[in-house]
Amino acid sequence: MTTRILFIERKRSHFVSLENVFRQIVRGLAPNDFETSFQQVPYSNDLLSIVKNLLLFRPEAADIFHITGHIHYIAMLLPPARTVLTIHDIAFLYTRHGVRRWALKKLLLDWPLKRLRYVTVISQFTKDEILRHTSVDGKKITVIDNPLGDHLRPMPRREFKVDCPTILQVGTMDNKNIPRVAEALNGVSCKLRVVGPMTAHQVECLERHGIQFENLTSLNDDEMAAEYLNSDILVFCSTYEGFGLPIIEAQRMGTPVVTSDLSPMKEVAGGGAILVDPADPDSIREGVISLIESGEKRKEIVAKGEKNVVRFDPRSISSQFAIYYRAVIDRLRN
Repeated sequence: MTTRILFIERKRSHFVSLENVFRQIVRGLAPNDFETSFQQVPYSNDLLSIVKNLLLFRPEAADIFHITGHIHYIAMLLPPARTVLTIHDIAFLYTRHGVRRWALKKLLLDWPLKRLRYVTVISQFTKDEILRHTSVDGKKITVIDNPLGDHLRPMPRREFKVDCPTILQVGTMDNKNIPRVAEALNGVSCKLRVVGPMTAHQVECLERHGIQFENLTSLNDDEMAAEYLNSDILVFCSTYEGFGLPIIEAQRMGTPVVTSDLSPMKEVAGGGAILVDPADPDSIREGVISLIESGEKRKEIVAKGEKNVVRFDPRSISSQFAIYYRAVIDRLRN
């Protein structure tokens, strides 16, 4: 018997990496076993929109409802015994304060976690963070990694541009740490390519430090793969992540990585990156320069990255979700 799974998503915006993750997972599910569809909530994610979503959202029929992230409160409208919630991170606890933080914690963590039986997270770090901030039973939380996209295929690379390498920065939210990256690259001969809409403050920081940069937005999968392939280094020195997908995407394409010596990024990198202190521009600078100056170091980092990405094979991740969904259905029938 085919199991119908409805993936419930936030309202689509310019930032869609989360949605791409679940479309990748769906491609690996056996169509004879699973019938899948996607439905978005009608409004965005500010507090007023959350209220409107709770009042107006009506899910399509399904055997299993899977909330893909960032709209956890929709769990309040769905049957607990057949709903799966994936939590990517709980960054909002560190960026909101006062009554707003209290309300978001209730809507996005406390109430959904109390109501639901099935919760997945994308890293052990995220699970540990949830357990630290809530009283949820850890047994109901399962860690399933994010998969690599199958659009990422290793290809021959051009020679590393030692004199003026192209450095890739993926993401522009505050946690992506662009002001410190700008300070770190001050005086380093390089070209920076920033993917994502930038703020006036970020642009000012890059210009003040004399960074030659380009800003890219709304890239599709093939264009993003080309950015990894044509860049000499990925700098991904976030102050907070639930996972850090660009790390393994760059590793897949053979791009040397500099990332933060913080969980979960250091675990995701699996030894295939230069680890730096994201709070220290000098540390970031030293990590970048070590790759520019040493071909042997670049080869070592790339080789370790190639071995690391095997564990994020999309077929393996899809298989883990298939087993998870079957367990949900089996429990309903027994």
